[in-house]
Amino acid sequence: MNNHLKQNKLTQLAQLSSALLIGSLLFACSSDDSGQSQANAPLPKVSTFAVSSQEVNPHKEFVGKTEAKEDVTIQARVSGYLIKQHAHDGARVSQGDLLFELDSDSYEAEVAKAKAKIAQDQAALDEASRNYKRGKELIVKGAISESQMDQLTSKKLQADAAIKVSEASLKTANLDLSYTKVFAPTQGTMSQAQVSIGDLISPTTPLATLVQNDPMNVSFQVSERELIEHREKRQTKQQAGEEPTKLIARLKLSTGSLYPHEGTFDFLDNRVDQTTGTIKVRTSFPNPDGFLLPGQHVTVVVEQGKGVKRLVIPQKAIQEDQSGKFVLILNKEQIVEKRPVTTGQKQGINITIPEGLSEGEQVIIDGLQKVRIGSKAEGQTAQIPSIN
Repeated sequence: MNNHLKQNKLTQLAQLSSALLIGSLLFACSSDDSGQSQANAPLPKVSTFAVSSQEVNPHKEFVGKTEAKEDVTIQARVSGYLIKQHAHDGARVSQGDLLFELDSDSYEAEVAKAKAKIAQDQAALDEASRNYKRGKELIVKGAISESQMDQLTSKKLQADAAIKVSEASLKTANLDLSYTKVFAPTQGTMSQAQVSIGDLISPTTPLATLVQNDPMNVSFQVSERELIEHREKRQTKQQAGEEPTKLIARLKLSTGSLYPHEGTFDFLDNRVDQTTGTIKVRTSFPNPDGFLLPGQHVTVVVEQGKGVKRLVIPQKAIQEDQSGKFVLILNKEQIVEKRPVTTGQKQGINITIPEGLSEGEQVIIDGLQKVRIGSKAEGQTAQIPSIN
């Protein structure tokens, strides 16, 4: 009985050992197939960009606002009823153009009255002058007294003064008559009239506004630090005998497009705003077709006139984590590396790289999600439009 049990146990152990051996062989074969499959898997494909040096114009952008060179409120200088508007709403007028006209009847009457007063005073002056002349002849002969001669002299002087007053009154009357016609004090575009025909106008009544749009001023604020840095660079160049860097002003509109005309700098305020720590700068832009309007919000792009060489890469290659900005590069062994970088100014779809990369290195720009740092990848060079 015991021998029979021992024989059964030996048989079971033999069967178990065979099963384990077969399992081990199957696992080994499976592992070899998997490793071979991974070794034969194709490398992930990525698009790369060769870091290149291009000429760029360093620039800074500021938020600005358009301002009319002249913004005039049109008002009459005398009172009267408005009888005609000569320039229609929105008209572009030249300096001296007739804009509005008031009823002039009462002012013409004042001119006629002043002229009549002059004629009357002239007659009195002529009479006083004749009497004065005769008096000078008679006093020599002793025909009149000194007292009578003094009276003749006084009447002549009074008549002289009276005609001067009358002439001044005529001048005032003519001025008031001329003021019934309101002319454009400068060229520009007229607003909608704020009065209607038949309204009683006084010197305090605004008739319309007139803005001069060509050229158009654009004002923006520059920090005190930026102003000092620019002046220090300028002084350094002057001391070295170099030509100071020329600055060019451009406008970026709300649509993102660039205004076709360049601007010139024509004003720097005489003090720093203590509240904001900034100083006002003004530029002037040609506006021949009236494209720019006062009150528009624009971006002022201040560029250096001379280009400089900078390394550039597409902006989409830039990534960021807690350590800062970085890019993934594909080295000569086709291994993916992480490279920390510092970024400069944006240039269209590209961006300048002051530090972190060398010219010719392959930066991964597409397929970033397919690769891991330290793994291999297959790179395909992509063509990126120039920043110019």
